[in-house]
Amino acid sequence: MNTTPVNNLRGIAFLVAAGLFLTTNDGISKWLVPHYPVGQLLFVQAALITLITAIVMRLRGEAPLAARRWRPHFYRGGLYVIGSFAFVFALRYLPFAEVVAIAFAGPMFMTLFGRFFLAESVGWHRLGAVVVGFVGVLFVIRPGTEAMHWAVVLPLIVALADAARDLVTRKMAGGESSLRIVFTTGSMLAIAGLFTAGWGWQALRLQDLVWFAISASAFVVAHFLMVEAFRHGQLVAVAPFRYVQIIWTILAGMLFWGEIPTPAVFVGIGIICASGIYIAWREATVGRVR
Repeated sequence: MNTTPVNNLRGIAFLVAAGLFLTTNDGISKWLVPHYPVGQLLFVQAALITLITAIVMRLRGEAPLAARRWRPHFYRGGLYVIGSFAFVFALRYLPFAEVVAIAFAGPMFMTLFGRFFLAESVGWHRLGAVVVGFVGVLFVIRPGTEAMHWAVVLPLIVALADAARDLVTRKMAGGESSLRIVFTTGSMLAIAGLFTAGWGWQALRLQDLVWFAISASAFVVAHFLMVEAFRHGQLVAVAPFRYVQIIWTILAGMLFWGEIPTPAVFVGIGIICASGIYIAWREATVGRVR
């Protein structure tokens, strides 16, 4: 049981900061992906994430390889590998904010998965929000127009993989260390990236090693802050603020790549955010157990 006193403002602050660190990690990936093959980029990031997590676990007295059940770790890691490769590939072809916004359709898929695979009760309110959210995705994708790029399928794959991954995580989180989950997932991503070693890997530039280290550190800090956010704050109060990450992403896209979303994309992003916030609020208020 969580015995930490409730402090919603602290929880919200942690989650907003987590979104900023995740945007930092994703932004560095977008910055580096033109210079390195996707597999190499993910290998270096994942190897550093695994190393940092292992050090933190040792300092906390946790054994990285003392998992209670390995099968869920393999399932979760495999899904994370699929989502990571799709996400970084998408960053090569699509504006930063659009990739992240479409990937945020994950909670909508998760709601549907919970209904059909976990037999959870999902009322018309949430189902309606899911439909509205997918309308927002269509605004961002703009099917049938010249603005639509084939790569929009990649963040949709990310959303599906993330939803399935969260489904597995929900089953294993109650009896497993959060750091161990990050460690095993990072290890599997590093191994998957290593298998691409013969596909055009480049010599690492010295200055890029710093960016890789910052990216990996930002990832670990972000996941720690997300855990702390829900440790200190109530789900109904804290969860909607995860969508602040899209604001960070839009600002980063404008500042570093000159990517200004079109009005239609802004509308789509707004719909996706509103739908996701409503789903999170509704799940919390009806007492859904995660």
